[in-house]
Amino acid sequence: MAANGPTLELRSQRVVLPSASGDYVVAPACITIEGTTITAVDRVNDPRPSSPGAAVHDFGDRLLTPAFVNGHVHLAMSAFRGLGGVEATRGNVVEDLYYTLERALSPADIRAFVRVGAYESLLAGVGFVWEHYYGGTALAEGLADTGLAGVVAPTLQDLEGPGVGGLDDALAATESIAHSSSLREQGIYAALGPHATDTVSDRTWRQVADIAARLGLPIHAHVAQSFEEFNRVWERAGTTPVGLLAQTGVLAGSNMLLVHGLYLSKADLERLDPSRHTLGFCPFSQLQFGFCADAAGWSEAGLPWCVATDCAASNDSMNLQKELRLVAGDRGLSTRYSPAFNRFLTTANLDQARAVQHHRSQAFTRHRQLATPAFLLSRVWDCPGSMHPQVKLGTIEPGALANLLVWDPQHPSMWPMHDPLAALAMGDTCAAIESMMVAGRFIGGLGGLQQIARGPDYRDARVEADRRLRDLLERLGLGPR
Repeated sequence: MAANGPTLELRSQRVVLPSASGDYVVAPACITIEGTTITAVDRVNDPRPSSPGAAVHDFGDRLLTPAFVNGHVHLAMSAFRGLGGVEATRGNVVEDLYYTLERALSPADIRAFVRVGAYESLLAGVGFVWEHYYGGTALAEGLADTGLAGVVAPTLQDLEGPGVGGLDDALAATESIAHSSSLREQGIYAALGPHATDTVSDRTWRQVADIAARLGLPIHAHVAQSFEEFNRVWERAGTTPVGLLAQTGVLAGSNMLLVHGLYLSKADLERLDPSRHTLGFCPFSQLQFGFCADAAGWSEAGLPWCVATDCAASNDSMNLQKELRLVAGDRGLSTRYSPAFNRFLTTANLDQARAVQHHRSQAFTRHRQLATPAFLLSRVWDCPGSMHPQVKLGTIEPGALANLLVWDPQHPSMWPMHDPLAALAMGDTCAAIESMMVAGRFIGGLGGLQQIARGPDYRDARVEADRRLRDLLERLGLGPR
């Protein structure tokens, strides 16, 4: 629903719009925005006269697109970037390192760290995040401080993890965010955030499902993300993580975002409903803490999935474009680890080389869709933008949240722009973003996105985050030696 505010009209000769075929088209358009919401899109060269009193911005041949949607983040964990080094990822880095840090965090620490992660996200063209972390309302406050919009899921745990003992407070924070009209006006919504199937009891999973149904909220959880999770669930319930959710009845209810899915079988995928269940794929993060999930297999099973960065602690970057390039390259990765290539390594001859090339050709044909720019962009636009029943985004159409990017096609990273969609899906083009709108407001003012990291708000946020991080590490004996 549009909030009260001035009417804006954004015009350009190059606007990325949804097409009737489910793809995208680049066409001249006039976008009308009232408050936080797009209310009209005129796809004509000469749109109707401006509305009386409307503020009109004509961007000429600048490219207008939806802002990116990051389908799974822990923004506060930007403070942990680089801690532990490579050795920390040998085992279960979440339990072996991050839990120690997270048990020592205060809500004020979390809010301060979220701000810095939010600024990094904005500069990467991300206007909306699916946030899942400890801290309850501190998460939402951190987003609101910077202007970043998102869905906030306070982490719920009652079996294991830093959230044990704080379940009731986290549930209360979820309801508070869900009922806050001021947060909705800033594009901030709530989701239920059970941590994972091994850290949340069956009783709490059922409670979460009941609350989600009552409030009309989605459920955002890590599922089948590690061997440890799979092992604990199997020993506890004699089934897989997805099997446990089926046993408890959770799968039969609300919309669910199920993230990582490293240990998902074909039988698990058959349990999922594509009309309600979306999988979350964080490729670079998964390469750090485990291995890449079989997103191509998810597509073959007919299930929707979004692309996300996870956290800077396990990824080192909040740039979604980097993730898309890895998704596109996935069809070539299987050849390196195929039986055909292993045979070539030991008995290289023409027949073995021909077998390797045959495998490569088959893989490229089978997974062709994963490399098409429109498909890749849909993983960070309308797919994650349609996961919450209370808000639509990731698309330029009436009723959607007004989250937009204005790109300079003459920037070196986009020149020559033969194919705008390919430039966005396969390039490093964030420096070409001139303006960013989130929930109907220009971040840093019109044309000012690239300046926000040099502004007073960011400087103040960094000073506080630096101080709190230094204090945290000293308390835990992890500071500089």
